[in-house]
Amino acid sequence: MREPGVCRFPQSARASGGRENYTMKKLLIGYQTAVDGLEKACMAVAIVLTGLLFLVSAYEIIANQVVGNSPVWVEEVSNLFFAWAVFIGAGVIARHGGHIGVELLYEMVGPSLQSALKAGYTLLTLVVVFVMVYFGWKMALFVGKYQTSLYLDISLFYYYLSVPVGGVLLGLFSVAAALPDPREQADLTQTAGV
Repeated sequence: MREPGVCRFPQSARASGGRENYTMKKLLIGYQTAVDGLEKACMAVAIVLTGLLFLVSAYEIIANQVVGNSPVWVEEVSNLFFAWAVFIGAGVIARHGGHIGVELLYEMVGPSLQSALKAGYTLLTLVVVFVMVYFGWKMALFVGKYQTSLYLDISLFYYYLSVPVGGVLLGLFSVAAALPDPREQADLTQTAGV
């Protein structure tokens, strides 16, 4: 029976440091789970865009071989697909540590310095994210106001919009990579007894 005015939380929360720790763990799990879903969606979009890029490029090659002249619109569409696929995929790669890094330096230092390097890397990444989002958005608005693609008459806003969107995704995924994932710790404790 529940006593009025008494807040109960799981035994694991009491053993691990109290309500604040339990709340933080739930927040981290929620954030990592949300970013997992975003990652799957981004990968699906990047795969579709890369497939479309392949098909459009293959069409250009075949048309050039058969007709002797390639369609003029292919380069514009290819650039659009390529820009979006790259900027969407960059954030996903950042979450898994796929960008160029100085692993040798990271492995040579102790755990406390590794944490400092990870924090420094995350801060530098967030500076890059700010530049991408702020100036990318300004550039997309400016260019989109005055310029369109030559043959298809598509506003260049949609080309340049890939930069700030990619910046936001890079920021979200980089923060997720820097934060601890309590789900991994739970997996380790469950498999330790096996």
